Amino acid sequence: MTTLVPALFYKDFDNNGNPLANGLVYSYAAGTTTPAATYTDSTGATPNTNPIVLNARGEASVWIPINTSLKFVVTDTLGNVIRTVDQVINNQMTSNYGGVDTGGANAYVLTYAASFTSYTSGVAVNFIPANTNTGASTVNVNSIANVAILNPDGSALQAGQIVAGQNCSLVYYSGAFRLLLTGTSPLVLPFLGLSAGATISDGAASPTSFVVGYRDVPQNIQNTNYNTVLADAGKSLYHNDGSAYTYTINAALLYPIGTTLVFVNDASAAVNITIALSSGTLLWSPSGGTGSRLLAQYGRAVAQKVAATRWFVSGTGLT
Repeated sequence: MTTLVPALFYKDFDNNGNPLANGLVYSYAAGTTTPAATYTDSTGATPNTNPIVLNARGEASVWIPINTSLKFVVTDTLGNVIRTVDQVINNQMTSNYGGVDTGGANAYVLTYAASFTSYTSGVAVNFIPANTNTGASTVNVNSIANVAILNPDGSALQAGQIVAGQNCSLVYYSGAFRLLLTGTSPLVLPFLGLSAGATISDGAASPTSFVVGYRDVPQNIQNTNYNTVLADAGKSLYHNDGSAYTYTINAALLYPIGTTLVFVNDASAAVNITIALSSGTLLWSPSGGTGSRLLAQYGRAVAQKVAATRWFVSGTGLT
């Protein structure tokens, strides 16, 4: 790949096209009258005077910082303005690696050599967190401001999504940094920070969200009369003493359609447990009978919500 050689020396002209001998060049922060430095060479060690005084040929050595917007005002030796040029910027891709943060868990602090002074959409940062997060988190880059770190969907972080010692990538968008990726081994993806109550979409044109659920069937031991709670969805209600009880499915709770409840009667005596529905229709499969059911010792049954007020129940030892 090739590219054109840039201008090797700053040179300016008066309104008649003649070299601007001993002309003046003022430099300011873009859009302001606040003086901003330019430099005599590429090291950036020695600033020019402000204004810069051009030589007899209208020339000067002018180097500007990368990724910093400036405004230039050019005048003749008498101070007559020849031109004003605003929003001059030398855009360059620089490393977006910010090193190891110096903050604490949930409040990350980064210092970059890159000279950006505000957060704008698309700003990307990479860093190594010193601490694993324990919940919702913020980041402060170059002392600009503390802003939230969110998941791509805008939700707050859950514990363990940022892992100490493992690379973390963020991109700024709409007032917050979004977590793109964290971790190397094991890999931790933001959208997999799920709890049992979290939901995922089925991906349909008109999507429905479903509870993630469990790989196994967690057990809830209940040796008492018991009304179910939302957290029982997908669990096994287990009975193992010698008394008879009633387990009532609480229809007033907003169980999603498709919710299942498992009932296990491992009683130490020949007693039944009653499976009831607080309101609506509890339909026995395959007979079609409705109403409460008895589950005998060593019996197992499954109830499934199939409509807003309708549940199916079936199993072994069910009458």
